[in-house]
Amino acid sequence: MTTDSHDLLKSASRGISLGLFAADVGNMRASAKEAVAWGCNILHFDIMDGVFVPQLTGGADFVNAIDADAVCDVHLMVENPGQHIASFVAKGADIITVHAEAKGAAKAMVAIRETADAAGRPVLVGLGLMPQTSIEDARELLDLNPDMVLVLSLDPRTKNPPNIGAACAKLVTLRKEFGPNGPILAFDGGVTLSSIDEIAGCKPDMIVSGSAVFRADNPQNSFNTMAKALKSLQK
Repeated sequence: MTTDSHDLLKSASRGISLGLFAADVGNMRASAKEAVAWGCNILHFDIMDGVFVPQLTGGADFVNAIDADAVCDVHLMVENPGQHIASFVAKGADIITVHAEAKGAAKAMVAIRETADAAGRPVLVGLGLMPQTSIEDARELLDLNPDMVLVLSLDPRTKNPPNIGAACAKLVTLRKEFGPNGPILAFDGGVTLSSIDEIAGCKPDMIVSGSAVFRADNPQNSFNTMAKALKSLQK
């Protein structure tokens, strides 16, 4: 794996990361390919084990089966992420995000890099932060230099509503700390057509949205509106 290929992947991993599990469960591959035709270049896979979070979703084979020409952004909301790294790398994940709150997060982050190197292709290391996890709480993990930091505005383990303002403030603080050449900064949770301008205003590199696009009356228009807002407010 070369530095150039890593940098190219990092450059491609900016924009709206479309949460695929919000699509019609019986037509996810078709939905993914349709989204790519709109201009979507990142597909987001929420992988949940029913332990770390109550929900349960698909695994690495599902990511492979979608077979769409886009960056595969895998968000592991699982109890022991290190157990799953090899399978997701093998099945085509381009970004693997592990949670600061999960067991063995540091080892999992190291495993992503080692497994990607062995596979001879770039895979970005993501670090997810739940709302209650402060930057200082995650300091040791941030010192491992993740390629991406995913800031969540809500905790899927609770029924609390998203706190957009607090998540935006955390992202702004991370930007000040790392500067323009730091990790990709991503926002996840509570992203709708009503909140997109506020979220885009804190200048994330990536915004994750699923339901607000796939469950809209016109999904393509919703995606385009979000992509335009992010692009215009990033300047």
